[in-house]
Amino acid sequence: MLIKPLHYTLVQKYHKNLVKGEIIKYAKGRVLDLGCGDKPFYPFIKEQVEEYIAVDHPDTPHSKEHIDFFASAYELPFKDSYFDVVLLTQVIEHLERPVSGLLEIHRVLKEKGVLIISWPFLYPIHEAPRDFFRYTIYGMKYLAEKTGFLIKKLNPVSGFWITYFSFLSIYILRKSKLIYILLLPFLFLFKYICVLLEMIDRNNNSKSAWTWNYYAILEKLGDGK
Repeated sequence: MLIKPLHYTLVQKYHKNLVKGEIIKYAKGRVLDLGCGDKPFYPFIKEQVEEYIAVDHPDTPHSKEHIDFFASAYELPFKDSYFDVVLLTQVIEHLERPVSGLLEIHRVLKEKGVLIISWPFLYPIHEAPRDFFRYTIYGMKYLAEKTGFLIKKLNPVSGFWITYFSFLSIYILRKSKLIYILLLPFLFLFKYICVLLEMIDRNNNSKSAWTWNYYAILEKLGDGK
């Protein structure tokens, strides 16, 4: 397509910018970007960190030019308590053993170190066949407690209307790029109607029940907790 699909700007506003803000806030010392992909957050924090290490698995569908180490999330080639911050953005749904992955992150984080994590909730299957799980806020709280993390923040990024438009946009795009282009005027108008409806929606459960994505800040607990 010659233009970006309309849901891309919503992904930027209602996910990437929010996560980027948290990463800029917490990034310091040694940072591990696990499942790094194209290292989208590195340019924003490279001047404020001591070391930034990008890790991904050898079969990643993304570009491999930015990867420093190829490794499994279950067996990282780093010593205990090495990192101040770990980034795990849009990755945990691809781990068939999420508890093992979080325990390994816990191992390489310093005490009181921070894990910044984001994951899809209401979102289509992607990067098949390595797309295994969707987590509610309760599921993430369970995983955090089981693996020795304290949740400092856990937020949904959107409510019903943004999620609904994103689903519609993705669905039509996957059906036919030609149909998507033909429907662009309608989709453009409907996008801004949904943004407006999102702003005036007073349903307190809208975001937690209908979000397309979550992000959270987790802190590694020490032995004394």
